[in-house]
Amino acid sequence: MPPNLYSENTISYPFNLEEPWQVQEAGIKHWLMSLAFVDVSVGGSGYLERIAREFHRVAARTIDHLDHKDCEKACYRCLKGYRNQRFHDLLEWPLTLPALDDLAQEAPQQTALERGDLHDPRPWLDAYAAGVGSPLELKFWNLFQEHGFTPEKQVPIAVPEGTAPITVADFAVPEKRLAIYIDGASFHTGENLRRDRYIRDRLRNATPPWRVEELRAKDLGSGAALAKKFQKIDT
Repeated sequence: MPPNLYSENTISYPFNLEEPWQVQEAGIKHWLMSLAFVDVSVGGSGYLERIAREFHRVAARTIDHLDHKDCEKACYRCLKGYRNQRFHDLLEWPLTLPALDDLAQEAPQQTALERGDLHDPRPWLDAYAAGVGSPLELKFWNLFQEHGFTPEKQVPIAVPEGTAPITVADFAVPEKRLAIYIDGASFHTGENLRRDRYIRDRLRNATPPWRVEELRAKDLGSGAALAKKFQKIDT
């Protein structure tokens, strides 16, 4: 077992991190990293197999765990600890929510291991290239475009106006005070994050109020009707 699995006082780390490296696919450069989980029990305890099989539940439960009082970035309940104290200023759990949402959408599919095998990052690269934050947002953007609805993407919103933004809406029509958020599947399994609830309530209660729409993957099935609904909203 690699020596970096242990701290100086022999408390074990259950994973081995391989530092990021850069690769290029289809002319696009991006970074990869590897996180190998290690069962410290001799012969294995069976937990890693279960975790891998139900990793979508792990991701959803992680989001629920991050929904706690008086923590906007990191605290000793969620991310901070003695062993990472040198990096406390860098810890910020909201940054990982898009990845957790994506992991929580469906159960993992086991695939045969191959040398050099990696999962295709292009859906995320395509989303970023289109100016949106996730593959799910890109699907909604394509649907909106197909049916003639052209909201702005990644729109900062301040309440009250003229102050620092309190949120970035996935899509918005500022002149109609319409803010649209695309929520991943983790929102189906637990309560919305406390921070998001608070911010969206502030938008609804602003003067004048914002109309806040929250969409999930199943709403893609509404097709043209969804785009027409937003187009008909009056200012």
